[in-house]
Amino acid sequence: MLRAIEYAFIKWTSIARMGGAFLVLLIVAVTGAVGWYAANHLSVNTDTSEMLDPSLDFQVQARKLRDAFPSIKEDVVVVIDGATVDEAEAFTDALAERLSTRDDAFREVFAPSASAFFRRNGLLFLPLDDLSDRMERLSQASSLIETLATSQTSAALFDALADNDSLAEQADLGAEALDRIYDELAIVAEASISGETRPFAWLGAFAGDGGNGDDESEATGDSPPPGRRLIYATPNLDFTRLQPAKPALTALKADIAELTDRFDGRVEALVTGDPALRAEELSAVSSGIGASFALSLILVAVLLYFAFRSTYLVVATLLSLLVTLVLTAGFAAATVGELNLVSVAFTVLLVGLGLDFAIHLLAHVQERRTGGQSLKSALRGAAHDVGAGLTLAAPTTALGFFAFTPTRFDGIAQLGIIAGAGVLIAFAVAATLLPALMGAAAPPAPRRQGRIIQGVFRLLERGSIPISIIAIGAGIYAATLLPQARFDADPMSLRDPASPSVRGFEKLFDDAATTPYRASLLAAGENDASAIAARAETIPEIGSVRSLASFVPANQLDKLDVIDFTAGGLAFALQAKSSEEDPNASPAARDAAAARLMDQLEDSAPSDAKGRLLSALDALRGDRESFDRFDAQLFAYWPQLTERLFAQLEASEITATDLPQSLTERYVASDGQWRVDLLPSKDVRDHAALERFVDAVESAFPDAAGGAVQAEAAGEVIAKAMIEATGIALIAVTLILWTLMRRFDNVLLVLFPIALAAILTIGTSVLLDLPFNYANVIVLPLLLGIGVDSGIHLVLRERHMSHGADVFQTSTPSAVFFSATTTVASFGSLMLSAHRGTASMGQLLSIAIAFTLVCTLIVLPAAMRLRRGRKPGRA
Repeated sequence: MLRAIEYAFIKWTSIARMGGAFLVLLIVAVTGAVGWYAANHLSVNTDTSEMLDPSLDFQVQARKLRDAFPSIKEDVVVVIDGATVDEAEAFTDALAERLSTRDDAFREVFAPSASAFFRRNGLLFLPLDDLSDRMERLSQASSLIETLATSQTSAALFDALADNDSLAEQADLGAEALDRIYDELAIVAEASISGETRPFAWLGAFAGDGGNGDDESEATGDSPPPGRRLIYATPNLDFTRLQPAKPALTALKADIAELTDRFDGRVEALVTGDPALRAEELSAVSSGIGASFALSLILVAVLLYFAFRSTYLVVATLLSLLVTLVLTAGFAAATVGELNLVSVAFTVLLVGLGLDFAIHLLAHVQERRTGGQSLKSALRGAAHDVGAGLTLAAPTTALGFFAFTPTRFDGIAQLGIIAGAGVLIAFAVAATLLPALMGAAAPPAPRRQGRIIQGVFRLLERGSIPISIIAIGAGIYAATLLPQARFDADPMSLRDPASPSVRGFEKLFDDAATTPYRASLLAAGENDASAIAARAETIPEIGSVRSLASFVPANQLDKLDVIDFTAGGLAFALQAKSSEEDPNASPAARDAAAARLMDQLEDSAPSDAKGRLLSALDALRGDRESFDRFDAQLFAYWPQLTERLFAQLEASEITATDLPQSLTERYVASDGQWRVDLLPSKDVRDHAALERFVDAVESAFPDAAGGAVQAEAAGEVIAKAMIEATGIALIAVTLILWTLMRRFDNVLLVLFPIALAAILTIGTSVLLDLPFNYANVIVLPLLLGIGVDSGIHLVLRERHMSHGADVFQTSTPSAVFFSATTTVASFGSLMLSAHRGTASMGQLLSIAIAFTLVCTLIVLPAAMRLRRGRKPGRA
């Protein structure tokens, strides 16, 4: 069979050479047409959930959940963190107001903290004891509030604080509360002295813990970080674009940038949610693949020049590569239409793999022409020498990719189909275009080369036995590490951790109520949702349950009584009117009040806050411009406080029908189904905690969906896919080798170094803490396909040689070496990608190919010599 393959390859290359310029022009024309088709029909899908078989049970449940509640997939989430609660509130209000007017960009905007419903009824969501404490503090502070309501001046505040005994009696604030106010005053004063803007945080000062009882998280009994606010915005999606949410995201980011400048950078707003994550991921992948492609071409061109020492052959090889890439892109456009975040890497992968056939063919042509043969004879002889090897290498390499096709990992299967076809296309192009180019314009006579490379191989050959022993010993050690190899199925692990959308996503884990990794269930209605909640509350791994019913406060009548008890006095204080001519407004009154406060602070029990305020006031009194700036910042957010307190005093009993529509639609579908979220009791960014949580949920609720379930189930699918693909590739490659070679020892010779390289690769991944993920799981099956090729070339070349001749003094080892190094250069360039999945693919593939090169050029020769029973150094 091998002879039949050799004969067919010789005939094919001879016909291609005779086709000459006409065949070259025909290939160029076809390539141009295919390139136009690919440019207009090939797109990218950044949805990682669609990289797995949609018929999987957890995929079916996830789709049902998304269909019922599209906002889960479509919502953009703005995570706002302010230096103070007041600034976070002001920023959130301003941004929410802007977004609500952008009907062209967003069809719905929901900001819980800016919602009139939560502002009015927020206190009802506090535990009864916490509410009583808060209302008692507000009641006792009513005298201070009344004073400041009549005079929003620093003098009025200083006078009230100076009368410390009176204030303690009236408001019972205590040392801790006073120190909080002193600290806040000192911060504002120090900023004013430095020429900076820093408004006094009234909401934070009166709430104490930074919370205000009006946030969605507090509504369900959770505690968000102080100064943290969220806005949920549903963008209008334009599906005619590669990035459907891009217009909305552009408008949103422009508004954020303008407001951030207005707040002098004291508020940070990060945009996350699926549309933002996908947009940034596409940008990272696109720019990373583009940079990797450019760098790999440069590195490959340099290596090709060292391999051939001929500009003609370098250009011819790169032209064959370009044709291969374009034709493969056309194949991808015709067969799959949409690339995913893994399959977009086919271009860079083929830069390395697509050159192998050209390198081996041209290296052998050069070897024969250096020996004095004509171009026609050299091409025919090279086709005879490498035809079988190249014809056998093409399907074995392609099998490394195709092995994923039967698995349920659709994302990598797509890469397998495209790249596998690309390998076959590269073989066909090399066997057709290169002979045609040489027929159209013969390359110049080659210079003698390869002496250095052959000298290196001679040295390696002499030391191959001890090096092989070391390599095998390392392989045995690496084998002990195999049980520690792990799969990371979290799609967030593939993204750039420094990108704004990922940083915002990570912040959502800070609050148990907003954690993205949760389990969700669809309930037939309210009663079914209540039953699910009751059962879930008995499971330790579930920290809390959220449904629409969570937003109806408990003990409302008791809480309303507490609010009503305080409302009268506090409302009277808030309604106090200031006089038209405020005597406290003059600089003299301000200075006198400041002096009185400083005297009081010096005479009272010392504290760090008092000392800090004394220093700041002393500096302010000597700098009128800074003092004026201080005055301007002191009451900037006072209206926000009074407005909030007025609204909270108007709380009334609520039912589920009173909840805002924006909130209701997030938990009750149009068909009446209820969404029930099960929130973990532990931080599920720890995989062990995630596994326990998902196991507990699925044991009780097999139909659960959600981010936590998706991440854990995907890991199992990926792990299984890798094992299946590796097994398929091994069996298929072995069968092909046996069918064509018909010698068991030759088959073992080819497979042994590859098995060793695979073990070393996995062991290294453990030592470097480089887990397998969505992107790099293709490494082992691909290693089988690629690694086998080098062994095939060496074993078959030796088969053609006369007895006693040394295969390592021919062009074959050089071709193997440069084929491997160009592949490493191509794969290694992927490591520069900002997309961590793409970068990890480059890292692991480079490690795998490097080990393959060592095992093929050192371990395999030693094995070949042992089989021949020869010692090193024999001719």
